Amino acid sequence: MKLVKIILKTIYRNLCGRLYYFERRFAKEQKNDMRYLDREIEKYALKINLPDFEEKIIDNRIAFLATELYDFGGHTEVIKNIIESIPEEYESKLFLAKRYGTFRRAPVKMMEILQHCKADGVNFGYENDKRALLKMFNKITEFAPKAIFVFMHNNDVFNTALLALLKNKTKIKIFYSDICSHQFSIGMSFAHLILEGMPSVAFITQKYRGFKNTHMNWICYLPHEKLPVITENLREEILPPGTLCTVSGAAAYKFFENDDSPYLEMIERLLKRNENLHHILITEFTPRHKKIFDSIFKNSPVKNRIKVLNFNPNFKTLFKCADVFIDSFPVSSAFTMIDLMSLKVPFAVKINKDNIAFSFHEYLAPDYPYAFESVQTLETGIEELLLNKEHREQIVEKNFEHFLDFYEGKKYASRLIDLVNCDDLSKMYDKEIDEERYKDFKKMELLPFPYGLS
Repeated sequence: MKLVKIILKTIYRNLCGRLYYFERRFAKEQKNDMRYLDREIEKYALKINLPDFEEKIIDNRIAFLATELYDFGGHTEVIKNIIESIPEEYESKLFLAKRYGTFRRAPVKMMEILQHCKADGVNFGYENDKRALLKMFNKITEFAPKAIFVFMHNNDVFNTALLALLKNKTKIKIFYSDICSHQFSIGMSFAHLILEGMPSVAFITQKYRGFKNTHMNWICYLPHEKLPVITENLREEILPPGTLCTVSGAAAYKFFENDDSPYLEMIERLLKRNENLHHILITEFTPRHKKIFDSIFKNSPVKNRIKVLNFNPNFKTLFKCADVFIDSFPVSSAFTMIDLMSLKVPFAVKINKDNIAFSFHEYLAPDYPYAFESVQTLETGIEELLLNKEHREQIVEKNFEHFLDFYEGKKYASRLIDLVNCDDLSKMYDKEIDEERYKDFKKMELLPFPYGLS
């Protein structure tokens, strides 16, 4: 019987392709340090016979590599923002491992991206992994970029194998964007430079993932002159006149801890204490999450003052409904904070002292007064902001200045171009971050990938 199982597994693996085997390995073995699996994927990739190709680099060409894009999700927005911000003298091209899936799932964002660059790629399937790898490799080497910026999913074995080929067979500089720093990842082994959004995630990559070639680079947003001007008065359509409104929005798992939600319990308390307050929650619950939500609000006297809305490509109009936006916890939402800074929406944040990997408070100015370590102080801070319009106006102006200094698109793109043209990227490595800086955090625990999707 055991022999039959082994034979069946071997046949299935051969039918699906070797990369399917590596993806299942990643799903079962997720660890902080995944370099050993990167090496196995590299060994497989380098056995593939590449056709002859012209090894050339065109100095003013920059490529982007992604698994799949969506109309919702932070990494799509970051890619779009960088592409829009790159100087006109540079030609860019987006390569997608799941091209068909992207155009189906991100019609709005792809329409915006295609105004600034071309897109190409493959429709990867496990049964055609070698053929797809060769096809993508040829497409990229024909474009001949000087650098490629990688925004792949954490479990993307296809792009991991592709990066192994590019690293070993070309002179293209590879910049790996750590877009899901709170989850286990593969593929970083083949980066010339790993781009990190905050000191804490650079620390995690150095200490726990085993890479020293990190570079603190923050996150790219739109150029100043392209910041959204939101004129729709959506608030009047969905809220009673004269009321106060708090808003939150994130992937559902970010609001829950096991079978509880201290976040939603806090929202209920705020609504009970403030009879003029309404709350808008933008997310998409799984059945498990919906059950927990119902256990809190189904029989609550405030259930009519919390409105749950699905994700919408025009989510920023919903953000503007907020008198105060309340960031998710236990897992924070980094890209959302930057949206709020640019939109001039005041917000409050909980610092996750239990797990440094879930806390993104370092995106804020160091002296930001509405970042709190406990739920109790967070509640107090939210109510203080709600009751003080003048203070909200002061906060949003300071946040906007911080946004312009660190995240504005053209400044960010200029820093990327400097990296592309750097002759010695080892000079750009971060200094090893002192562990003492994070001694007050209780642990570092990454999430498996994917998480919260079922």
